[in-house]
Parts: sequence; C-alpha cells; structure tokens
Amino acid sequence: MAPAARPQAPDAGATALACSGLPDGVSWWGEPGRPGWLPEAWLGTACPASLAGLVVGGWRLEEPDRAPGALPWPGVVPARSPLAWYDSLEVRADGGAAWAGFDGALAELRGTAAPGGRRARSTFALANGSHALDEYSLTLARGDTLKDAGVDVMSGTRGAGGGFEAAGRHLWGVRSRVRRGGQRLEARFAQRGAAGRLEGGEEEAASGRSGSVAWSLRRGDLGYRLGFTRGLDRHESFGGLLGFSAREAQETRLTAETERVRGQRELAVRVQWSDAAVTRFSSGAFARQARSLWGAMRGVMPVAGGRLEVAVGLGRHDGVKRLEAVPSAAFSARRHGVDATVSLDRLVAPVWTDLAPGVEPFLQRAWVATVKAATVDSQAWHVRGSLRGGRVYSRALADRLPLEELWLRSGLRPEYGTYDFALIEGGLEWEDRHAEAGVEGFGLAHRSTALPAGVARGPRADPDVGFRAWAGGRTMLFGGDLGVGVRVLAEGVGAREADFGRLRRLPAFVTFSLEGNLILGDATVGFRARNLEDRARELPWWDSSAGLPATAGRRDVRITLVWRLFN
Repeated sequence: MAPAARPQAPDAGATALACSGLPDGVSWWGEPGRPGWLPEAWLGTACPASLAGLVVGGWRLEEPDRAPGALPWPGVVPARSPLAWYDSLEVRADGGAAWAGFDGALAELRGTAAPGGRRARSTFALANGSHALDEYSLTLARGDTLKDAGVDVMSGTRGAGGGFEAAGRHLWGVRSRVRRGGQRLEARFAQRGAAGRLEGGEEEAASGRSGSVAWSLRRGDLGYRLGFTRGLDRHESFGGLLGFSAREAQETRLTAETERVRGQRELAVRVQWSDAAVTRFSSGAFARQARSLWGAMRGVMPVAGGRLEVAVGLGRHDGVKRLEAVPSAAFSARRHGVDATVSLDRLVAPVWTDLAPGVEPFLQRAWVATVKAATVDSQAWHVRGSLRGGRVYSRALADRLPLEELWLRSGLRPEYGTYDFALIEGGLEWEDRHAEAGVEGFGLAHRSTALPAGVARGPRADPDVGFRAWAGGRTMLFGGDLGVGVRVLAEGVGAREADFGRLRRLPAFVTFSLEGNLILGDATVGFRARNLEDRARELPWWDSSAGLPATAGRRDVRITLVWRLFN
C-alpha cells in the first residue's frame, strides 16, 4: 500500500525540534505564517486552537505515548509537553472523521517518542531567556522486549511580557508497558498545573490529572483492544474586573476495538462510550452532564495501485440529543515520486457546555474535502501542497482570549447560517550538507451567510494569508565533533479582526528571527532571537488596566539546552 502524503506542515525530527528554540508542539504549529497560528503561543498562551476559522474541531494535539492532555476538553492548556520529549512531530490531515467520532478534527498534531530499548534513554532540557524565563524538563525511559517504563517532569516560570504578567506551569507523569506473548498492558498517568495573570489583573489557576489503562491482544491476523481513560480538572478565574468563578470538569471513556489484517486489507470495528460532566460555580453557574455512544467500522484495501480507506460511524450524544451518522473516505497513491491523497469527511462536534448566556446546546456539522500532494524521492528538493474546502453549519465561535478559563467563562455560541471556507497551503524546501532554504505559506478564503438586520457580525479573527521563508547554513568543526548552524527567518501574518466592543482591524505584519545552534555529541544548544525589528503589535484581547488593546512584547531572546543521554 502507498503511504499517505506528507502532512500539512513539514515533519520535524528530534534534532530539528531541539534546534528550534521553541517550548512545545503547540508553539511549533502556532508559529507565525502557519495555518495553525496562535498569537504569542511561544509565551504559553491558551487562545482557542483554530484552523480555517474553526475553534471546535479545528485541530487537536495527540500524544499516543502519554496520558491524554485534553480530557476533559480543553484540559490545562498551558501545561504542554516540551518539544524535547518528542522524537518526531507532524501534522496529519488524512481524514478519518468517522473513526474519531465526536472527536473528529480537520487536522491532528501528533508528537511521538521512539520505542524504548534495552538501554536507558533520558532527555534533559533547560531554557532561559527574556521575561525572566526559567524552565526545565526531564524525561527518563528504560525497557526491553517484555516491559518498559518512563517518567516525565517539567516545571517553568516566566515574568511579564507580551501582554502578560508572571506565569508558571508544571507537568509530571509516569507510563509503563508490559508484554506477554501476544498481549500488551499499558498504563499512563499525568498531573498538570498552570497559573497566569494578564496586565489588566485577570488571573487563572488550573490543575488537572488524567490517566489511561489499555489491554490489547494479537492472535495471527486478529487484534483486540480494551481501554479505560479518565480525566478531571479545575479552573478558577478572578481579578481585575472579574468576580471569582470556578469550573470543574470530568470525563470517563471506555473503548473496545477489534481488527482483522490480511496483507494489504484491513477491517476494524470500534465502540466508545463516554460520560462527562461540567459544573461552574459563582459567576454564570451551571451544571451539565452528558453521555455519548459511538460505533464505527473501517475498511482498508488496495485499489488501482493505491490505498483506499472507507469508514462509517454512528453515534448519539445526550448533550445535544442527536443521533448522527458520519461517512469518510480517503484514497492515496504514489506516482512518479509524488504522494497524493484525496479525502472526504463529515465532521460532527457537540457543543453542549460552556455556552454563552442564553445559548442552548447545539451541534456543529461540516462537510470537508481535501486534496494534497508531496514529493518523496528527491533528497534535496521537497515540494508539498494541499487544498481543503468545506461547508460548516452552526460554526462554534469563541472569544480569542489568552487564558482558557476566560474564553470558557464567556462561553461558546453558534454562528448564524453557514460558513464556507477554502484553505490552500504549500511549501518548497531545499537542503544539502551545508545549506538550506525554503518558503511555506497559506491562504484562507471564507464566507458566512448574510446576517439578518439587527444581528451583529463576529470578528474575522483568523488571518487570510501567512508565510514563512528561511535560509541558513551549517558546518562541522573539529573533525566533525562540533556542529554549528545558523538560520534567518521572515514570518508574515495577514490582517485579522478583534472585538473590542466594536470590530477593529489588526494590520498585517512581517517579523524577523535569528536561530543558531551548536551540536556536541548528544547535547544541543539552541539560540533564538525573535522580533528583530523590535516592534510592539496589538493583540486580539483588551488590556483593562490601560483601556487599550494589549500589545505583544518587543525583542525576545531564548537559549535552550537539550541533552539526550543513553546508558
């Protein structure tokens, strides 16, 4: 079977991630000029994750090697896994909404670690820089063919900057796997916490924990899997012009899967049951509980020299009292050194809690078609492109605020009528032993139903265009013991809007960055200077202390050390 086409953004391996000078995967995907751009994501903001104008069902972060971070949704968003914990990071956009059910999204950001071996593997990372940044992390794993285990620890603080006052976050987790014959038992647990304060005095404090246990069995061409996952968290907000408010959420999931694989053919069935509850105390108090049941069947087969995947799902969600059927299909093939994929999906996302005042639960529905292609054989040149378009019904809208408790507190609301979009994305990269250069960008065209008289239009919060361009070089010194690299980047973000009581246009901008790295054995030292032009820019939220839009900080410098140790 031909593999799927290269993802929507370029793959990143362990060395590239260590040299990037970025704190986590969300910051990597949220870089200026990428379709997943998030304002000031590298500072730890928790704005609603958006792709092509969708803040629900836009994109999600998956870490298959660790406890789920967004259960219950949206989780403790700033407490993200460091980039140093990943051996690879990619954006997948290959469809599969029928299999995912109510968790379907336009794209999936996936960070994975290499399989464990007989030696202990550990990665230590340290970051310092502007705004009194002080962050460290450590991950340790050891195992053999029968069992392995790992421990993760991260903690960090920073001072004022980029529209923020001081903030801190932490994360720790454990994981283990045991294999006996065709059976495998996996267990994972993590605890997260974060706190932050805006210049206007609004504050957030959040903590949560999640865990999962899964058992799987493989007998010949048959496979079975049972899983249990649970998560709970608490968010509090207060300060500035806000009264105290608290939100408590929890969710439990049970999953059963079976599959049969014969050569290039596969047939799989999946059933998932969920029970979730969300309660808000004090301001805007409510208590909601909802159960859901989803079943899906998926088939994979070779067709016309390629790979055809067809799936259908059926489920009911008590929160919106709807029974929904979801089909999806994707065909991928390789021709003349080019991987190409065509897919069609129907996405359904229940919006049943954290609603704006006066809003009843609703179901966001969408039909999405995708065409994408990428070169795979060339060693020096890489070209990729994708076009995605769709129609969304009852699109969920959220205030673009930098702390998740603030936009959860203000609530989600449906957009009137339909929302049509077309997202085109592409990139061209070249590299050899000592030099590299590239450019990538996207364009977003969208249109909403004309509003009736007296109905206010929401802001067009996502930029219509964006680009990134870079050039750099690298060399080896001292007989190949020391690697030195440098890269200059230009990143552009198109115009967008913010709601400050009235709609306000935020102008487009171009920013410049400088990256440098030293690689000595298993240690990598990265340097990154952002906003070399040293210009402050307006952010899409209000600074209540000044009575003006918040502004991003000026030039920022960050130094990171990533040390991978093997024993």
